Amino acid sequence: MWLYLRYCKKKFKFAAYCYERMRAATILTVFCAAFLTLFASCGNNVERKAKKILDEAQAEYDGGEYVKALNSIDSLRVNYPKAIETRRSALKLYQKIELKRAQDAVESSDKALQQANKEYFAMKSRMDSLKELGNMTVEMLRSTNLVKERRDSLQNVFDVECAKIKYIKVKMAE
Repeated sequence: MWLYLRYCKKKFKFAAYCYERMRAATILTVFCAAFLTLFASCGNNVERKAKKILDEAQAEYDGGEYVKALNSIDSLRVNYPKAIETRRSALKLYQKIELKRAQDAVESSDKALQQANKEYFAMKSRMDSLKELGNMTVEMLRSTNLVKERRDSLQNVFDVECAKIKYIKVKMAE
């Protein structure tokens, strides 16, 4: 009998040891599952928050508030670097905003350039006629040169904005 009790005691110790190991493994598994669930839910939360900022930027773009939309996209890029899909969509919106801003700048610089050209050629023709008569003054020459400078500056702005539009369209096609 004594041998049997000793045998059972060893058997029970082994069973208790196995039970403790299995219990520890179960606790570890439950903890890992909870951690992974928490981690996965944080990822979705990040995407949702980034998507919300992107939607705000889109609304600002639709409202014509381009600078605010660009600021929203910049904050999205800084605050949510791991929201990859949302950032890709934000890049497309960023390109659309920059394209629209460049188109607006081309339109306004074109209007100003046309007006400066009219003013310059009118002043130049008047200056040429006064030059033939010998009545041209230094002030008139100075004002004509200032108008020419403004016209050249507007032409540079116009050319740069046109190049910017071409570049953005190439990048959007990629």
